[in-house]
Amino acid sequence: MKLILILITIALLGSPGQAAVWTDTNQWSAEWENQYSAWVKSEWNRYFFSRRLLPNGQANPYYGLRVDCADAVYSMRLIFAYEHRLPFVIKDPTYSSSRISNKMSRWDRLREIERVRSFLLYVHETTSTRSLPGDTYPVAISRKTIRSGGILATTAVNHHSWTVKEILPVGVPYLVYNSVVGSHSGFTMQERKSWPNANWVFEGNYSSSSGAGFRAWRPIASLNRPVWEVPGYSTEQFQISLQKWTKTLQSRLATQQEGDTEMVSRLVDNVCVGFKDRVSYVNEALSYKRQYPSCMSYEAFDIYSSPSRDERIFDDLMLLRRSYKEILQRNSGRDLTSEQKDQLAKIFPYINQSPASEARQMPAQNITEDSVCVVNYLASRSMDMAEFKRRLFLGWLSNNPNERGEYRWGVLRGPSDHARYCPSWGGWSPSL
Repeated sequence: MKLILILITIALLGSPGQAAVWTDTNQWSAEWENQYSAWVKSEWNRYFFSRRLLPNGQANPYYGLRVDCADAVYSMRLIFAYEHRLPFVIKDPTYSSSRISNKMSRWDRLREIERVRSFLLYVHETTSTRSLPGDTYPVAISRKTIRSGGILATTAVNHHSWTVKEILPVGVPYLVYNSVVGSHSGFTMQERKSWPNANWVFEGNYSSSSGAGFRAWRPIASLNRPVWEVPGYSTEQFQISLQKWTKTLQSRLATQQEGDTEMVSRLVDNVCVGFKDRVSYVNEALSYKRQYPSCMSYEAFDIYSSPSRDERIFDDLMLLRRSYKEILQRNSGRDLTSEQKDQLAKIFPYINQSPASEARQMPAQNITEDSVCVVNYLASRSMDMAEFKRRLFLGWLSNNPNERGEYRWGVLRGPSDHARYCPSWGGWSPSL
């Protein structure tokens, strides 16, 4: 009798042993790719993992997942595939001839949504920006190929990637992404509605073999084929002068003209988002430092330092400055609102001089009625975008996570004695 009970128990416990993460009942097709693109445009956003409740009031099954840039890319595709019973298959970067797929059964004893979360974490741990080229391919320049659900990636030098939520009517990408995260990071991702610096995207290798540029997911049947044999593969992006890459793609993707007022609003918003996000990631580093006050290890330093993120804010400010200057040269800012003119004059008071000259001459900026994007950056301190820009351009903002908050924000000029004592790995300062 006991033997029978034992056998029954083993059978019951082992019965889910064949359980896949989920069973796919549909197959990818052109129509499913269109539905995937529509889903990303409507559902994918920076709060995807940080909202506790879905719009329908139900609990968010993906709440609390921390993702870096590559994690976000893979999660976007994986979650849609799960919710629509499609296969999710990628190359296993640890074994060249193996694949990672939803048919894996290592989490068979868990409920389905727990299997999915475990599978997501496994994919996050196994993949990275280095694996993305093997699962994607470069596409031609058109709104049919560069669209919601696609990917924009950098070369290995900067190892970053963005998910394409949408290509705006003015031909500008709406990107959702995240940076390196640690145990003190939040669950909210980042977003931008502008072009990243093309020189940074393609640094070190402006060619079709770089793994950079706009890319789409490979069909499952093409995973182990040379990338040039993947249907839809195109080198068109790389046949443009790098200096004209952004303007060429924007003009090819645009369906309507962007006015000066709308462009300035968009670019100011991008800088403001970067400014506010910096508060979050500096605070994460300060929180970690309070818990572990000694010098950071390489791994912690890599997570909590901010050279690339600070550089991207700088690039956004430089783009805003160039655009403002071009508008003044073209039509003296005729189409800008009076409020925009006053705000831009505060941020760039010596627009006809070089950025370096402007940084040297620009006085400290107080918060006034012409301030834009006033942010609380330390417990009792606030500053506007103009003062943030001044400190950033002067090189006063430290991206070293071993520094105190006053040094991270340029209240004090470093490096501090503690930062000098601690080892550091890389950094960034503006080149004007």
